[in-house]
Amino acid sequence: MRGTPDERVRALVRDNVIKPAEGERLLATMSPRPPRSGWRLALNPFERFGGGVAAAAGLAVAALSVAITRLGVRFDGFLDVHATPAAVPLGTALLDQALAWPLPALLFWAYARLLRRRVRLIDFVGVTGLSRAPLALTGLALGLLAPEAPVDAVPRLTPGLAVFAVAAMLCLVWFLALLYQAFKNASGLRGAALIAGFIGIVTASEILSKVALAYLG
Repeated sequence: MRGTPDERVRALVRDNVIKPAEGERLLATMSPRPPRSGWRLALNPFERFGGGVAAAAGLAVAALSVAITRLGVRFDGFLDVHATPAAVPLGTALLDQALAWPLPALLFWAYARLLRRRVRLIDFVGVTGLSRAPLALTGLALGLLAPEAPVDAVPRLTPGLAVFAVAAMLCLVWFLALLYQAFKNASGLRGAALIAGFIGIVTASEILSKVALAYLG
């Protein structure tokens, strides 16, 4: 194959030999770019971290989330974080994480697999797990603020609770932004297929996790 290294990598992407995300990582290693800002890395770390590295980070996020449930917080759904009257039983906390991480990752992978041949399940498992870091931060903040946000009555509005509400909303937006970039990088999809798939799978993941918890939890 003739041409510069950049041209050869782009040709491999064009011919569907490698995924666009893999091509971008190869180009980055061959043509060093200015370091990414902290904000850009926080919104899209997946060009730098993927596969097994992201999966290990996702496992750490899941372990942290299980630990946070000892503070009286439950991750009962793909998008949900709620305060509970007491610590969540370990079996329930592990079930919650299974339905909020591997299940959506499998749905994202299956959708991408239908549209593209060369996708790896480990990529989807990794980036989906890593994307949940903002929700873990939300749970940690909720656990620490639990005395100000009782679960058995309408909470009294306090400055701390107001700050938490705003931070929780920002973390949810951050989570969805990360998840979108994760799906984009792992699948290589673009355009309508990417947007429709993302919206549909996020919705399906929330519904399926709730239905499964109703039967199993």
